[in-house]
Amino acid sequence: MSQQALHLMLPADAGWLAAERPENPLVTTVLLRVQGLTAARLREFLHVYWGAWERFQFRPEPYAGYWRWQKSADFDVRQHLDIVLDRFTAPQQQPWINAVISQPLPIYRPLWKFWLAPNAVGGGLLLLRIHHCYADSASLAQLLEQLFTASPQQHPVLYGAAHPADLERWLQCAKNWLSECVFGAEGPPPENDAVQMAAAVGQLPGTFRSSAATALELAGQLGSYLAQPDDSPSNLSLPLTGQRQCCWSAAIPDASLQAAAQTLGVSSRDVLAACLTVALRAQLGLSPQALEQAQINLLLPVDVRPQLPASLRPALSEPGNGSGSERLLLPIDGDSFVERVYRIKQEVRRLRDSLQPLLTWGLTAYSAFLPEMIKQTPLWPFAARPSAALASFDGAGVVRYLAGCRVDELVAWSPQVADAGISVTACRYAGQLRLTVVADHSANLDVQRFQSDCMVALNQALVSHLDN
Repeated sequence: MSQQALHLMLPADAGWLAAERPENPLVTTVLLRVQGLTAARLREFLHVYWGAWERFQFRPEPYAGYWRWQKSADFDVRQHLDIVLDRFTAPQQQPWINAVISQPLPIYRPLWKFWLAPNAVGGGLLLLRIHHCYADSASLAQLLEQLFTASPQQHPVLYGAAHPADLERWLQCAKNWLSECVFGAEGPPPENDAVQMAAAVGQLPGTFRSSAATALELAGQLGSYLAQPDDSPSNLSLPLTGQRQCCWSAAIPDASLQAAAQTLGVSSRDVLAACLTVALRAQLGLSPQALEQAQINLLLPVDVRPQLPASLRPALSEPGNGSGSERLLLPIDGDSFVERVYRIKQEVRRLRDSLQPLLTWGLTAYSAFLPEMIKQTPLWPFAARPSAALASFDGAGVVRYLAGCRVDELVAWSPQVADAGISVTACRYAGQLRLTVVADHSANLDVQRFQSDCMVALNQALVSHLDN
């Protein structure tokens, strides 16, 4: 049977299954507040539009030491939708979501599921949980944009995709790309053609010098990445339990953040990282003396699609994975917000030419082929455990409609990649910015207070630097 007939998974997808463990399922959660959405309308919408992406009809299944997509014989979107009729008040909504995100997804069905609470106070709540092997945040945000419409009378126009997964072609393209990275566009010297071999001999010294330099750079960055130490011991470095708590903030205008960042001459992500640093100081459980010496890193997911060749690059319009990550050392000992944000800017500048994002993307893909014993190595393929992660989820810039119903809010919780003690996601939708926080119970963290500390620091930064 051919590889295509077997539906063998692409390594960039299968790697996320190899990297997870029962206490840390790598699942993304998205919450939409949708006005007037009924169970019947949602069932029909999912059947017609969500099911048009063939990938969602498949579930991942171990196969001969690897993974393949197995089509669900009795696939029915109704099996992936729970209707909750409780009239959740505002204080009851967060505990309900905490309970949902701590539940494992059934492995005998495709690893995604919706929950609809149409009677929730403030507007119906639609919750989606989907495993990272189906799509990363950038892909998922684009997929939702294809399902949204500009008015309640419209229907999605461009949606759905077939589910090709040509592993053999992918591996050959990856081999050619790696060869080109090391040997250059002409590739390694030919093996059989004597004339071409003789012509290449004169170029060998320069070719070898260039190839050796590239190989040494790759080896050096890989060695530095794998040799990174874990963060300093704190509340956020305790083993995960799989039980989570989450929260999300009130909205602020995203334009205010962009303006403040421009005034400071930094990126909006730098500003958010500085605010997160402020909140972390109070939550690490370290003495003032220990804080001065602490090494606290922030994991930053990075979309590597622009750096990949077209043959390996998953299209944003299709579910897939094209993200790596990099570690940012936080100025936890900084005395002021301005000092922290500029030290973060310098650290980001140092990482600008780093291959960390591509290395983590490649190592994640490669991990799918490793023996089970190595796959179970703690944190593989992320080398070291960070204290926190900061991701982004960028929705539409204006209000959209889903199944003819107005979407008032959109937030997401990214998985705790590399066992990060706490994961923060900056969610943008309709010109508004919200921060979401998810942490394991083992951290003994007040996520509401942490989120509040982040927002207080952010609002103070906006006020002080927009007034200048």
